[in-house]
Amino acid sequence: MSTDIKTLFKNHTIFHKKDASLPRIYVDGCYDMFHWGHANVIRQACAAFDYKCVLVLGICDNPIIEKHKGPTVMTEEERNLAVQSCQWVDEVVDGINIWDTDINMMKFFHINYVVHGDDISMNTVTGKNSYQEIIDAGMLKLVPRTDGVSSTDLIYRMMHSESKEHWCGLKHANLSVEKLRMFSSTKKERTKDDKIVYIDGSFDMLHAGHYELFRKAKELGTYLVVGVFDDETVNGYKGKNYPILNLGERVVGLLACRYVDDVIIGAPKGVTKEMIERMKISCVVHGKCENGIGKNFYSDAVDMGVYKEVDSGKTLTSDEIIERVKEREKLFEARNAKKIR
Repeated sequence: MSTDIKTLFKNHTIFHKKDASLPRIYVDGCYDMFHWGHANVIRQACAAFDYKCVLVLGICDNPIIEKHKGPTVMTEEERNLAVQSCQWVDEVVDGINIWDTDINMMKFFHINYVVHGDDISMNTVTGKNSYQEIIDAGMLKLVPRTDGVSSTDLIYRMMHSESKEHWCGLKHANLSVEKLRMFSSTKKERTKDDKIVYIDGSFDMLHAGHYELFRKAKELGTYLVVGVFDDETVNGYKGKNYPILNLGERVVGLLACRYVDDVIIGAPKGVTKEMIERMKISCVVHGKCENGIGKNFYSDAVDMGVYKEVDSGKTLTSDEIIERVKEREKLFEARNAKKIR
């Protein structure tokens, strides 16, 4: 059985080695353009066990996704890096080449329960429930689907640059104390011995470049604080209907990241000497600047010797994500007519 099962996926990576007595929980999906709604399903899966579990995340490969849903926006590498950066994920099984969740594969990974949102997932080829084997085994647990955000909705926002309704939160997510609590309850508390690293930006549609930047920034200290600009500030320098995700959505997305310890909501653009001293910042990080553009906002940090530019090693940008979507607009229109998994 082991040999056959191993042909169904590419890699099994363990990020946190936990007590073997803990229940092993499995969550799977495509996780294209990984957003806070995806992260919330993962969080809810852990919360159902009071965060005392091992969260194993399965992620499909591109060919099987294209067969059932159409082409992805992100590459496999980009999707894998995004889920690996989620704070509640302990293990990742990537490159899964089957659509239906397989009971024998669950046994192979010693899974106790499979968690999925309460929206039905169907196999578009067979017309059957993608989790039928898991249901029959009594292993499926459902959690509420996160309202107000979906990959389909994000694609709509990107393809309709005149639409700005997502800023006001009438149809989309509003930031609340409860949401902040849910996404930050497992974060570590800052101590007097922590070395504070600070980075700011819009951080719209978090992607591989952001996650790698956060990972490298965190390595420069022990506690990473991210300052995120409000919607008006972002729109002021990017125009159109940017940001694609409103401030609240961007905040909870950042809190879901394992490298981020705290978030400054509606942060000022750049840092001052007073801010550095008050927050006891040891290092101010900025992504690689082209021709020094943007560096003028960090002159105090430069003068104090705490400014550092970090190259994420990735060239992906939010603008490129939107261009990918626009290039495949007709394909996505066909995809979005199907039932979202």
